[in-house]
Amino acid sequence: MAEEKERDYWWVVAPGEFLQEKLEEMNMDVNEFASRIGYTAKTVNEILKAKCAITAEMAFNLEYATGIPASFWLTAQRKYEQDLMRKQIKATLGDKSTWRNSLPIGELKPRQWVEDIDNKEDNISPLLRFFGVSSPKAWENYYCKASLKVAFRISLAEAQDPYAASVWLRRGEILADAIKMEKQNDKKQRIVIKKALPQFIELASAYGSRSSMGKPGEIDEGMVKLQELGASLGMKILYVQNFKSAPIHGMARWYRDIPVIQLHDRFKDRKAFWFTFFHELAHIILHGKKDIFIKNMYHGNKNPQKDEEANLFAQKCMDEAFEK
Repeated sequence: MAEEKERDYWWVVAPGEFLQEKLEEMNMDVNEFASRIGYTAKTVNEILKAKCAITAEMAFNLEYATGIPASFWLTAQRKYEQDLMRKQIKATLGDKSTWRNSLPIGELKPRQWVEDIDNKEDNISPLLRFFGVSSPKAWENYYCKASLKVAFRISLAEAQDPYAASVWLRRGEILADAIKMEKQNDKKQRIVIKKALPQFIELASAYGSRSSMGKPGEIDEGMVKLQELGASLGMKILYVQNFKSAPIHGMARWYRDIPVIQLHDRFKDRKAFWFTFFHELAHIILHGKKDIFIKNMYHGNKNPQKDEEANLFAQKCMDEAFEK
């Protein structure tokens, strides 16, 4: 893996170069070699100049004539094609620094969410792999123009940053994908989750009385139990630190047909954490799989009525959890 990372893709070696060296070593010209392997001199020249790919049949013929295994020639051809494609992709990404600089790189680095983010030779590809997209344009099409089935509870007093928001959202997707869970009938699942509401309220009552959430980013016992209860109901509950420019507190969505609640992990107040959880839970229970979404991340919540319903639901749960 380390060797793959260190490869300089601007220096691409075609298998024909290896063949040229072998012909010189054998003191054999193109015409003689062509007759020995049953091809025309033109075909051999095309192999030498990387104008003709080495097929499986050619690889075995080369093995018989040179003594070098067919696997070597096939591997050399595959590596050449991969390196050539990486070179072409890297060239197209060379002017994409504006996109990279728009992302919250400074906050991302210490979190170690993006592998090889400091790669000086290629600082775009690691981000594309993180997002699971092929280009900044594809990122824009998916995160800014596609209809993402999400509902954000965000501080409208702060500027909304689609770049930082997309990182937060994607991190949640990666965490959700790592949790294996069976799909269920969504109508029946909503009923099951709603029946478990007293258990959620009991958790909030037991773990939501403290004023502080403890150390920043620390997942406490109550948060762990909340995840466990959610998992028992076929629901994924995730904790993801947000960004200063995108202070999203919570999100509810049906991701790959499974209900997911994603929460900021650094609330300063426990009751604020639980209110946000119940707010997002309301979206899962009360609203349809396609009803809660943001079409354009430059805008805030476009479902004020549903958002108000979620607020009322959350407040009722909080009143039951912390009634005096």
